[in-house]
Amino acid sequence: MSPNPAKDRLVAKMLFLDDRFIEEMSGLTRRFHQPVKCARNPVIRADRSWEGQAAFVDTGLVIYDQRERMFKAWYQGGACHGPDDGSNMCYAASSDGIQWDKPSLGQVEFEGSKDNNIVLMARCMMHDPAPVIDRLDGDERRRFKAVWWDGREDASQRDGWLLGHCVGFSPDGICWNEQADNPVWPGDGEVAVPFGLDRQTGRFVMYSSADGYGMRVTGRSESDDFVHWDLPPDLVFRSDDLDPPGTEIGGLCGIDYDGVILGMLWVIRNLPPFTAEQWQEIVDRNIRQGFLGPPNALNATRCRIMHTELAASVDGVGWRRVCRQPFIPYGPQGSWDECIALAARPLVANDRIYIYYTGQGRTRETPGCRKAQSIADWPVETGLATLRLDRFASLDAGAASGAVMTKDFRLGGTALFINVDAFGGSVRVEVLDRRGRPIPGFTAGRAEPITGDQLRAKVAWAFGVDVRGLCGRRVKVRLLLEKARLYSISVLGRA
Repeated sequence: MSPNPAKDRLVAKMLFLDDRFIEEMSGLTRRFHQPVKCARNPVIRADRSWEGQAAFVDTGLVIYDQRERMFKAWYQGGACHGPDDGSNMCYAASSDGIQWDKPSLGQVEFEGSKDNNIVLMARCMMHDPAPVIDRLDGDERRRFKAVWWDGREDASQRDGWLLGHCVGFSPDGICWNEQADNPVWPGDGEVAVPFGLDRQTGRFVMYSSADGYGMRVTGRSESDDFVHWDLPPDLVFRSDDLDPPGTEIGGLCGIDYDGVILGMLWVIRNLPPFTAEQWQEIVDRNIRQGFLGPPNALNATRCRIMHTELAASVDGVGWRRVCRQPFIPYGPQGSWDECIALAARPLVANDRIYIYYTGQGRTRETPGCRKAQSIADWPVETGLATLRLDRFASLDAGAASGAVMTKDFRLGGTALFINVDAFGGSVRVEVLDRRGRPIPGFTAGRAEPITGDQLRAKVAWAFGVDVRGLCGRRVKVRLLLEKARLYSISVLGRA
C-alpha cells in the first residue's frame, strides 16, 4: 500500500547509511549500493561550438519542475583556460532526463550570434557555475542565484585579473545580472557549491574547495544575502590517515534528503602511487609555493583519477565519510568516464534518485602509470546514474534471520512505512516503548508480514491496526528480517 500524496506528508525518514538511527543490530550486514548508469551516457554532450570540449554539471543545477513535468539543467559550457576563453553557463531541458534539448535563448552573444543556449558568459574565465533557487527572497528578480569562479581586470594584480568567487542573480534562470563588485569572495579555491537545490529556510550555505595543508580541502561558509560570506570558511573535509598518499578532497555537493543531510564528496587520487614520504615532500613544497597537485611533469598530463564518495551529516557542519568506495563506478578502459566521475547534487523524481555526474576519459593510459605520459584530450561531459527511492544503503539478512532496533524517537505521524526488498522473504515489525518493552497489540507475533519488493510497504498488525493510536509517544521500532533487505523507515502524517 502506498501513501496518498494528496493527504499524507512525510514526518521523518530513517536511512541506514550509518548507525545514526540504530540502537541494536544482529544478523544483518550493511551494504552500499551504486546507482545504475544510463545506457545512453553521456546524456549532455559537448556538441555545440560554444561548448568546446566541455558540457559538465558537477557543480551545476538539475531540477525536476513538477508543474511543467520537465527536467531543467544549468551546466558549464566551454573549458576554463584563461581570459577570453568563452567559457559560459548553459541551459537545457528534457522531458525524461535523458534526451536534452538546448533551446536557442537569444540571451548572450557568442561569435556574433545569440542563437545559442548560453545564459551567462564569463568576463575572464567561468569555472564551475553553481546555481541555486531561493524560495525566501521576496525580490523575484533574485529568485535564482549562482556562484562561479571568474574575475575582473585589475592592474594591481600580477596577471592583470582579480580572481575569485563571483555571484549573479536571475528571476527565471535565463536572464542573469552579475553583482557589480564581483568577485565577492576573492582569492580562495576555484570550486564552490551552494547547499541543496533550493533554499527554503535559514542562511545560505556554501561548500568550497580551498588550498589547505598544501592540498585541496573543503570548507564551509554561510551568508544572509549570497554576497557577503563568513570568511574564512570552516574546514569540514581533508584527507586523513585512512587515505592513500596522494589524496585530496576536491569538493562537496550537499542536499537535504528528507531530513537526512547527504553529501556527494569529491575525492582526488593523484598518480602514480606515492609513498607517504614522497607525498609529504609534495605537501611541504605546496605549502611553501602555494601550488596544488603533484609535480608539474605529472600534473600536466592529468595523471589523476577523481571519484565521488557518500558522506552524511546531522547538521551540515560535522560530516562522516560513510563509504570510502566510489559511489559511481568508473567506466571501463577507453570509455568516456574512465578517470572522472564527480556527482552533482542529486534530485528525486518519479520515485527515482537522479544523479547527474561529470565524466572524462583518458583513452588507453589507465590509473597506475608510474611516469608522466601523454594522454589524449577527451571532452568533459555529463552522465546520468539512477537509484530507486532511498536505496543508497541497506541492512541485509541472508538465509538466517536478523533484527534491528531503532533508537527511541517521538512518533509524530499516523502511519509507518518501510522501503524493503523481501522477495522470497519477509519482514515483521514491532513497536516498543522507550524502555524497550513491546507495546501490547504491536508485537511481532501480531504483525502482518511484509513481503515482495516495495518502496512503500505500510506497517500493520492484526485486524489492520496501525500506529495512529501511538502518535505523540516516544517509541522504538524493531524489525525482524528473513531473506530481506531494509532500505528505510518513513513516518507519515496527515497534511
